[in-house]
Amino acid sequence: MNIKLLPALAAGVLLLAGCGGSGEGAGARGPVSESRTAAFKSMMPEYLSMGKVVKGEEDFDAAKFRANAAAFAQNARKPFEHFQNDPEGNGYTLPTVWQKPAEFKAEEEKFIAAVDELNAKAQSGDFEAIKAAYAKTGESCKSCHSVFRSN
Repeated sequence: MNIKLLPALAAGVLLLAGCGGSGEGAGARGPVSESRTAAFKSMMPEYLSMGKVVKGEEDFDAAKFRANAAAFAQNARKPFEHFQNDPEGNGYTLPTVWQKPAEFKAEEEKFIAAVDELNAKAQSGDFEAIKAAYAKTGESCKSCHSVFRSN
């Protein structure tokens, strides 16, 4: 494995662990659940890259940050196309998603609004505003995961 990838992978594991809920493991996964997981994973490279900048681990390159934020905003919508109950298994997704659809939809909308705000702040180049918007996006992830995700 490329040594340069280790910090990014470690950050990803920590991010996902930090957004955990009850600590239970994933259940069986069917094709819908696999598609949902793949869609969430598709947005992580940009999110993690932006996180390194926000945390001061990498220098702020406004053009690169704008591109990452735009890609993240586009990819962040994709997982929500795959929240049908999968009879073959839902992985980490809790039944609460389907038991409380209005609450889940509200979390989805809150997340998309936070992502759109992050993208707008990134396009402006105002680094202090970007940091606040990035934090808000992370808080939205955690809020949803604490109720609707088992780990």
